[in-house]
Amino acid sequence: MVNIPKTMKAWIVTRTGKLPGILELKTNWPTPTPPKTGEIMIRVSYAALNPGEIKVMAMAAPCRVNTIAGMDFVGEVIQIGPTTPKSHSDVRVGMIVGGTVPLMNMWRGAGALSEYLVLPAHTVVEKPKGLDESVAAGLLGIAGQTNAVIMRAANLHQGDKVLINGASGGVGCISIQVLRGMGVHVTAICSAKNEAFVRRLGAEEVIDYNAHKSLPDYLTSVCAEPGNRPFDAIFNNIKNEPLYTRSPKYLKPNGKYLDIEAGPFGYFKLSKWWPVILGGTPRTHINILSRPSSDSAKDAAAWIEKGWIKEIPVDSTFEMDNALQAYERMVSNRATGKIFVKVK
Repeated sequence: MVNIPKTMKAWIVTRTGKLPGILELKTNWPTPTPPKTGEIMIRVSYAALNPGEIKVMAMAAPCRVNTIAGMDFVGEVIQIGPTTPKSHSDVRVGMIVGGTVPLMNMWRGAGALSEYLVLPAHTVVEKPKGLDESVAAGLLGIAGQTNAVIMRAANLHQGDKVLINGASGGVGCISIQVLRGMGVHVTAICSAKNEAFVRRLGAEEVIDYNAHKSLPDYLTSVCAEPGNRPFDAIFNNIKNEPLYTRSPKYLKPNGKYLDIEAGPFGYFKLSKWWPVILGGTPRTHINILSRPSSDSAKDAAAWIEKGWIKEIPVDSTFEMDNALQAYERMVSNRATGKIFVKVK
């Protein structure tokens, strides 16, 4: 029987707005009530940070005051709610699981930057045996789940050619490895200092965005050279609208532009609708919005079993008391790989 304290340590969003003034570390925050039917309690060991958290905390919805920060987690199941004849879950006490806090649970106050977390059992996935717990949240959370959504939408095949903008970030690091596992040719866009890093992950060509005044101009000229061919898909992780509007010069007519950067607001991008309004960009624009899903987390876990994921690149790991520094590192845009917070 695990002894669960009445209070815990947690990072609380005290108001909506910009960091750092909106977050406060509480050492006596009420521990969640015991799990109900279909729920589990997790003792969190690590959280992985995501740029999307900054956007969420800046909005009145889904973020509210006095909610716990953080979305991606890994930890040990220490309690399981009452079972019923209709309960169908293979989650057990002692299992190490990971995932992302669903938006509804975030609205109710749950977050990954807390010592204890209560969530629906169906939202988590067991940590693969070959994946270290200290980095598991980086694959089973938003970065891995977003990649699962991207791969389904892209529907790529061996021999296809993909361009990744923002290849050295948390999502891009996983994209490179999965695509190479599929036999897809990867061209990575990043800074020169990260060239060796993305090549180690599997990128076959690297473009230094600082070396070219205009990326669309450079891509246009490269694809016009004899022997070169346009891309089958473009994965966009960083804001760069011209990369899409100029894409007919370097993206196949049936190619797909998969926009991760825009998040839930990408649906309203005007450029997305130009193909049907005034005859604009004649290329498919797909906004990638990853909703927390155990199915997506299972897809990500399977990549470990297949041997496609060789590493979860770690930029840095901070202690729980220093989570604000972890967020500052993330917003600096200098991180290479994932940023973790050791909660336990």
